[in-house]
Amino acid sequence: MKRILLGLSVTSLLVIAACGEENNGEVSGDNANDEVAANDANNETNLNENIADPDNEQEAANNLYDAADEFNEDGWETEVGDTVQNEAGTFTLHARADDIDAVDTGPVLMEIEQVTAQSGELSAEYARLMEMDEVQLVQMDIAVENTSDEDIIFYSAQPRIATSTGEQLDPDFWLSDYIEGDMMAGTKAYGTLFFVLENSEAEEIESVRATWSPPYDQGFAHIGDEVDIEIDL
Repeated sequence: MKRILLGLSVTSLLVIAACGEENNGEVSGDNANDEVAANDANNETNLNENIADPDNEQEAANNLYDAADEFNEDGWETEVGDTVQNEAGTFTLHARADDIDAVDTGPVLMEIEQVTAQSGELSAEYARLMEMDEVQLVQMDIAVENTSDEDIIFYSAQPRIATSTGEQLDPDFWLSDYIEGDMMAGTKAYGTLFFVLENSEAEEIESVRATWSPPYDQGFAHIGDEVDIEIDL
């Protein structure tokens, strides 16, 4: 579950299929020009449809971190300072914190596996989809468990962060994993959250403060405290 945006892979981001049947004969003159123009129009239509399709957008979000979801016994696949280039662009990991104390509030046990600051120069296709040429991000990987024998409510995927650069951010729900807030007794959940910086650079971030609302029981009574932690990068 230790994922990193640096390995962005968008092989299924925009798939433009060829239209019509293959022509085994030769086409020349005006007919050839007409066919090229028709194919260009069809390709442009398909491209626009793919970008506007919410299913394709969700697939792109899912692929945002899949290619680099790897961790070996010797450590992280991508180290601080590394730059990775792939179909989605060029991405740099500026900072990482991965020695973070577990959070214990009521019956909830939450581990923050890593917090990273990273930046990327997007490829033309992905820039068009996200409507930006560059992206500055904070990433948070979490694992949460309901240790009790009762069902509870804890919104682990809805923290709010404040960066040392002065930005207050909520997770980008299009990019981030969905984690169910209603947790049945004894269950665990995992996910990656992305926070898109708006007014600062990822390489400038030195620390992140993160807060979560307290867990509740099924009667909406507090069964723990608010989580408020400071993470140095």
